[in-house]
Amino acid sequence: MIKITRQEAKKQGLPTCYGSLCTKHPELNGLRRVSGACVECAKLSLKKRRKENPEIYLQYKKNDYIKLKNNSILWAKKLADDKKYRQKNKDKIYAAQLEWNKNNPDKVKAMSKRNRQNNKATRHASVVARRLSKINRTPAWLNDIDRERIKNEYKLAALLSKIEGVKWTVDHIIPLQGELVSGLHVPSNLQVMRASENFSKNNKFEVS
Repeated sequence: MIKITRQEAKKQGLPTCYGSLCTKHPELNGLRRVSGACVECAKLSLKKRRKENPEIYLQYKKNDYIKLKNNSILWAKKLADDKKYRQKNKDKIYAAQLEWNKNNPDKVKAMSKRNRQNNKATRHASVVARRLSKINRTPAWLNDIDRERIKNEYKLAALLSKIEGVKWTVDHIIPLQGELVSGLHVPSNLQVMRASENFSKNNKFEVS
């Protein structure tokens, strides 16, 4: 076992170190806090103080709770501010992401591969669910022209993906699995848009 001195522990930011043997707890082989106190002695002393002054430690807990609550409020505010910023600067953020993707093709490819490998089950379930939802939401009264128009939307998305180097997808204006209302898999309910915008839209549908 390597015994780390107090100076080395301070440099590494460690809470404990090794020093002189404690006469009360020699079995610890000199394990001490960086402050200098024997680890076991400090633990017993803390228990004693808590027992003798319970109201002080209850106040400590209350202060810790208030601090945690305030931090949670600040964190929630930060998330809300970040969301507002993203909504106001969609084009700017997308342009920056597009530029990064172009400059880092190997990293993008590796990230995509890693995501696919780490989420195989989830992706498969999502694909199956979406395929079934399309089948269930595709009306029988569609004619050959309607079906050809649907195919053309997907061909356009593939073409734009190839031209721009970023993924384009076919979005359902009224989601097939919306929370309040569900649309149909018909030409008039389709639009081609960037995948990043489609993912942020999710299953939301806003009535203007």
